[in-house]
Amino acid sequence: MPLLIDAITDETLGQRVDCSGRPNIVIYAKGTDTTSSGVITIEECDYNPAVEQDYTGTWSSIATVNASDVTGGAQKAVHLALGAYGFVRARISTAIGGGGSVSVVLRAS
Repeated sequence: MPLLIDAITDETLGQRVDCSGRPNIVIYAKGTDTTSSGVITIEECDYNPAVEQDYTGTWSSIATVNASDVTGGAQKAVHLALGAYGFVRARISTAIGGGGSVSVVLRAS
């Protein structure tokens, strides 16, 4: 499931994915061109979509990826700890510098 596609801007929010019942989650971050600075934060929250349209509070940070780790088309896999997750998303928490961009994909089972 794509979370972010060619993102660079600070505070860009990725698509949220309901990971309920999926304890095995891997996040793949990939850079395009030069990504010399910036941070991608993987976050989670819990809410009931039947009651709330969206959760507007502060999400919990569960992992980060430095954009410099995926410069030049490199890819980085982040295996999240086995757990009971709610909704998971990626967020650009520090703008991506260097002229490139980042994409993030989530795989869960």
